[in-house]
Amino acid sequence: MRYLSIKNILKRLKNHNRSFYFLVAFLCLFLVQICVPETTNTCLSTGSTASAAQIPHLHTSKLVRVGYVESRNFMEGMSDNAVKSGLAYDYLQKISYYTNWDYDYVYGDWDTMLQKLFNGEIDVMAGVSKTPERLEKLLFPDYAMGLENYYIYVYSDSPLASRGIAGLMNRTISVNRNTVMEDMLHQWNDEGNHQVNIVTYSGNDSRYRDFDSRKIDATVDTDNNVNRDNRMVPITRIGQTEYYLAINLHRPDLLHELNSALGKITSTDPYFTKKLSNTYFSHLAVSGKLQEDEITWLREHPLITVGYLDDYLPFSDTNTGGQVYGIITDLLNELSKKLRISEDVRFEFVAYKSYDALVASLQAGTIDMAFPINYDVARAEQNNIFLTTEVISTPMYLIYKGEYSHLQLRRLAAKKGNSIADIYIRGHFPDSEILYYDTIDSMLEAVKNGDVDGCILNQFRKDGYLIHPSYNMLQTATMKDYSSRCFAVKRGNNELLSILNRGITNLPSDFGFTSTYTYTSQMTSMTLKDFILQHFILFTIIVGIIVATVSGLLAYIYIIHKNRAQMEYIAHHDGLTGLFNRRSFNDDIESLKPELIRENVIIVTMDLNGLKKANDELGHEAGDELIIGAADCMKKVLTPYGNVYRVG
Repeated sequence: MRYLSIKNILKRLKNHNRSFYFLVAFLCLFLVQICVPETTNTCLSTGSTASAAQIPHLHTSKLVRVGYVESRNFMEGMSDNAVKSGLAYDYLQKISYYTNWDYDYVYGDWDTMLQKLFNGEIDVMAGVSKTPERLEKLLFPDYAMGLENYYIYVYSDSPLASRGIAGLMNRTISVNRNTVMEDMLHQWNDEGNHQVNIVTYSGNDSRYRDFDSRKIDATVDTDNNVNRDNRMVPITRIGQTEYYLAINLHRPDLLHELNSALGKITSTDPYFTKKLSNTYFSHLAVSGKLQEDEITWLREHPLITVGYLDDYLPFSDTNTGGQVYGIITDLLNELSKKLRISEDVRFEFVAYKSYDALVASLQAGTIDMAFPINYDVARAEQNNIFLTTEVISTPMYLIYKGEYSHLQLRRLAAKKGNSIADIYIRGHFPDSEILYYDTIDSMLEAVKNGDVDGCILNQFRKDGYLIHPSYNMLQTATMKDYSSRCFAVKRGNNELLSILNRGITNLPSDFGFTSTYTYTSQMTSMTLKDFILQHFILFTIIVGIIVATVSGLLAYIYIIHKNRAQMEYIAHHDGLTGLFNRRSFNDDIESLKPELIRENVIIVTMDLNGLKKANDELGHEAGDELIIGAADCMKKVLTPYGNVYRVG
């Protein structure tokens, strides 16, 4: 057989005529038309029908059975079709990002799920605390999910709410059985000899059913399972423990993967669990019920004197009527409402021009409480005062002019009498010289003019002042540290401090912040200059229209007066000579009638001779020149003695 190669084929092809080449080209194109679409369809079909199993994974997932127990804000969504949420649910999802676990949720009450975990019917369960028994039956990771406190709760409208621990004697307290809570309740009761009757339940549903129907006086629960909406208040804490994502004893592989995942999470996000806790348990139940010692103090002090810093909106100020103004009134009104003391207590307000004078009066006992006080624990100790819980925190801003990269903060402005700003500046810019000004406006003007390099304002004052166009050239930079404000009482006034803290913790978390909205816009008034700058284009257009309108009106009036004067002149003067005409003569004669009667008027009549001859022989133009010349001569001679008229 003859050997065929590409070279031999090409040689053979060259021997055929041109029609053969056309035939080959046609066949190639035909094949392309058939093959390319078929290939494309095949590819598309393959891509659209590929199953998840055909897609390669970097790691093989592992199915993990999770015990899921209904608990508000901890594990919610008790079916596969329900939307799940809660601290434990988010925690499990975060773990799965590192372990590649797939979850099979098994639903039930606490006792059932814990027993299933012991038996190996589920693999993991969240929220399990360590006990000697559980340490023998379960595996626990190196990292806790969180820390929970155990409280005895009563309803806020219960008589026990204001009686404290002493009111629990011989009362019935419920708790879930086979839990750390049960162990702690027994221990607390035995050690304190509180003589309470303990009733145990298998789960939350039956326990709260009896508690809601008031068959039980009090119940034990974790702080993260009770919030303000439940209308429950804590009486006392009986203990606290860390809780974990517990693992079945026979699944050490899961423990190894869990520890590895938690190690990576904590190394990159150390506050992961704290963030979850803040997300889901920021509205824990607190007691708004006053205790007996607090009620006694209020009964002995029906009038509470409150000192406040004047000219410090949105926190406090004095209005034109001499009344206190600012969020201080909103806070105290809301506190009184939450604590239900509005009818029992009255507040008397005293204004202070300087922060130091305010603190000094508090130290001296002239006033019972003060606001706003800088939340600085160390300085409070030096000043011998007690601070309440923070009421509001605000970002602080550096106000400056020009480029930040060229900024040299040698001199900073501060308002006289406001030691809060002074303290902040000294803490953050210890080497800067502080220049004091009477008002915020004068501070900002100093920054504009370059008298100082900058000043420090809180967010509310920044928003209230820099909104004005006069300060458009000023820049702001956010400071790293926030500044917080609170109430303060004299050292030793524990009862008032407790009352205030009880009210503050019952306020919505954003109450102080949202209360500032009303007052921020009222810090300064809009000046005419600010208004013009803020609406410069509109103002220019309006001014242009006004100027054009006024100019047009003036021009129109001028033309009218000018035309009227011309018409008046024409009506009373001869058009050829400029002398007064017959109409003027008649008007003057009419006005001189009384003089004519007394014969005090001389009328001289003259006629121009030769006028007709000049007109006939030389023409009317020559006659007109003769008339004009005669008129000029008469005006020069006779005008000092009276008017000259041409009446013919």
